[in-house]
Amino acid sequence: MNINRPSPSISATSRPPGTVMTGNDGNPWVIREFNGVQRWVKHQPGKPIAIQRPIVPPVPAPPVQTTMSSTPISQNTVKPRTVKSISKKSAQEVRTIETSLINKEEVFRMLALAESSGLPCLLVGEPGVAKTKTVIEYAKAWMNKDGKMSAQDFAQKIYILETDEGTKASEIKGMPDLSKLFTENKYELSAPIADAEIVIINEVDKASSAIRNAMLGVMNEKFLFNGKFKIPCKWKLFIATCNEIPKDEQDSPFWDRFMLKMTVNRVSAGDMVKYYTKGARDYKEKFTIGVPNLTEIDSLEIPVNKLEKYLEVGYQHSSDRTLTFVPRLAKAVSYIWDISVDKALVKTAQIMIGQNAGSDLQNKLMTPEVKAVMSKVEMLHSYTTNEQLELSIADIESLINTYVSRNIMDETQVEEIEMSMRYILSNHPARQVKTDDFDAMMAAQDEVNAPDSMMPF
Repeated sequence: MNINRPSPSISATSRPPGTVMTGNDGNPWVIREFNGVQRWVKHQPGKPIAIQRPIVPPVPAPPVQTTMSSTPISQNTVKPRTVKSISKKSAQEVRTIETSLINKEEVFRMLALAESSGLPCLLVGEPGVAKTKTVIEYAKAWMNKDGKMSAQDFAQKIYILETDEGTKASEIKGMPDLSKLFTENKYELSAPIADAEIVIINEVDKASSAIRNAMLGVMNEKFLFNGKFKIPCKWKLFIATCNEIPKDEQDSPFWDRFMLKMTVNRVSAGDMVKYYTKGARDYKEKFTIGVPNLTEIDSLEIPVNKLEKYLEVGYQHSSDRTLTFVPRLAKAVSYIWDISVDKALVKTAQIMIGQNAGSDLQNKLMTPEVKAVMSKVEMLHSYTTNEQLELSIADIESLINTYVSRNIMDETQVEEIEMSMRYILSNHPARQVKTDDFDAMMAAQDEVNAPDSMMPF
């Protein structure tokens, strides 16, 4: 037992929520559930105290078959999940994506961030890493939610431009509508990019200066400028791809306009083996992503002192224009990645500046005590038995309660830790119930609950 632990020494996961016991500090403590994780909290005077109940082992739900494998069942969770959840926040808009690609979860999240923020996004990666296909599969999940969209309807909502050295600026600016010119004697531009809801510009690094200049108005002002013509653009998702940003152009204002940048890496050899074992070209995986709207994003709050920490890291690396987007982007990141404000700010720094900036910001936002607890949470992955998990969880509870009582850890940090624990425990193999074990448990439970008339004599 940790001598500094004020709460009871018994793990909160071994008792039902509402249980009250006397802590090591002599005060009453009650078990509460936070984000799916049980934890001891000091009982508040005036609140009803639940009567301590005997320990009853939870009866797990049977495993549910998904498109890949049986979903692990947590002892603390009886509601089965049929798809892998990327976001667990209650965003009003939920996107369900069925994909034949492997390890593209982070790219899907980035596309959700581009959609929710309305900012252009740049995907950088060598040929063959499925940059364009990932965007198209996200677009299908978005535009064809009811499964009734025809290929022709989809083609009208998406604009894809393959650029090279010979691509003309008219591909962006549009061409005269010859039919109207002939039949109605009207000169009008036909610009498919202005009517598209999803715009994909491939190999943008090969585009001429004329094409890039034409793109700037579409990207930033959402207007297509062509002489005296000013055509409003309807895009909701603007994605550009390239193999790499040319070294002699990295400081160019054009690339700075892409505040959302992501490198799409190759699949590792180990993951490729997993891909083969799951059917190779027949591989299927399904994800759900919560995409927040502006009302949901604005409902979150980021303390100013945390934004000041961000400025300490990012001010010298970002323009004033870019910095104005940081609060809203961090809020959207918190929804889409299902993480706390601290971690969302770190993720935002990684996206907008780089990995080193994210690490520096994490060091500023997270105290050594919080890092110590998070390290123990990450260790939960390595345990192979439920007994090991319970001992480690009790140790984490002890540290949380100690640091909270000393005002070393605030509620947002506790929330982040509990959220991480929830995700790890809900998918931990040590808490997965095998079918045979479940059937035996249910048979034993049926025998206990059987009425006297059905019991053997």
